Amino acid sequence: MVYNVALHVGALLCLPFWLVARLFRGRYRGQFKERMGILPDDLLRAFPGEGAVWIHAASAGETAAAAPLVRRLRDLLPRRPFLFTVTSRYGKEMAVRRLSGVVDAIAFSPLDLPLFCRRFLRRVRPSLYVMVETDLWPNLVVLAKRRGAKVAVASGHAGPRTFPRPFWRSVFRSIDLLLMQSESDARHIVARGAPAERVRVAGNLKFDGAARMEATALPAWRAELKLPGGARVLVAGSTLLEDEAPVLDAVRALRAEGIDLVAVVAPRRQERVAPLLEACAARGLPAATRTGGGSGAVLVLDTMGELQRAYEVADVAYVGGGFTPEVGLHNVIEPLVCEAPVLMGPHRGKARRLAEEVLRAGAGVEVVDGAALAAELRALLLDGGRRDALAAAGRGLLAAHRGAADRQAGSLAELLR
Repeated sequence: MVYNVALHVGALLCLPFWLVARLFRGRYRGQFKERMGILPDDLLRAFPGEGAVWIHAASAGETAAAAPLVRRLRDLLPRRPFLFTVTSRYGKEMAVRRLSGVVDAIAFSPLDLPLFCRRFLRRVRPSLYVMVETDLWPNLVVLAKRRGAKVAVASGHAGPRTFPRPFWRSVFRSIDLLLMQSESDARHIVARGAPAERVRVAGNLKFDGAARMEATALPAWRAELKLPGGARVLVAGSTLLEDEAPVLDAVRALRAEGIDLVAVVAPRRQERVAPLLEACAARGLPAATRTGGGSGAVLVLDTMGELQRAYEVADVAYVGGGFTPEVGLHNVIEPLVCEAPVLMGPHRGKARRLAEEVLRAGAGVEVVDGAALAAELRALLLDGGRRDALAAAGRGLLAAHRGAADRQAGSLAELLR
């Protein structure tokens, strides 16, 4: 009751912002109706009756992680229609790239208001509702279960409590299966009120979500990015304002020392592209954008969906977010897949446990500030043996974790048998 009152008040307070963002900035265009549970007729034609499989992931990172699970589950349940939903524009763009032709429809999920949830569920009529990485919405969970759907969590992780244990216990009663990433996550979710008999440890989907480019394609990809033949490459992925200054300062310092270094920088949000170019100019670093087709000391990826491929050309990778306490690290698995040693800041956020595992395995290095980033980058660029050792540690870590998508798809399919 308190939760729903807070949701309605919050929705009313945010409505003017949404309207302004839509009218003047073009944001949220095409989202409003779907977020209210109103789906277009052409989408609904894919769901003529009961039995749909509905999989939900919040953003682009979770969508990329969910993709192999969706493919394997589709193989196990070939006759059921599949719906994939997201909550962000970037998540939908990722879903279209990764899952078009795999699922029957891609849409924005409804806001967790009872009216919108009921409207959405009446139209889709799912038999299975799967939430990826515990993007858990209480009204959707309870109402989906009440309509007879099986409800599950895939690749779940348990963060800090946001509501009291009695609240979560009432929600967890409507979830049939919680597939958690680790023993620690399983313990925490049980402590928050989940029935222990419904909780299993099934691994982290992110270890299955990234695939390597064919080695024969690498020279053409490097040429497409206009990277000089003998230059070392730093790929800085998912950067925020707090990451970009230390990265650019390090690049400028090492180039001044005579190290032939090029940086490929992928900002977490496209809104950062123009400020990033200005920061390069202020430091005297020639810069170009991917869509602009130029070349320079810094190449800014102003496209979506190319970061994983960019890590393929990295001698060293820096994963953004770690210098921003309220955000934390982005995906540290993508560069490991590409055998790139990983540098990361000290603030890990939701990636805390995974980052600690990477550091324990010797596949990455923590840097506490910009000076440490420059020093570690210099050391790695000048020591090929150390780079190889970190890459080998990353390969070992990946090999130990892969297979989560197969395990979880099998467990989810069992719910419908």
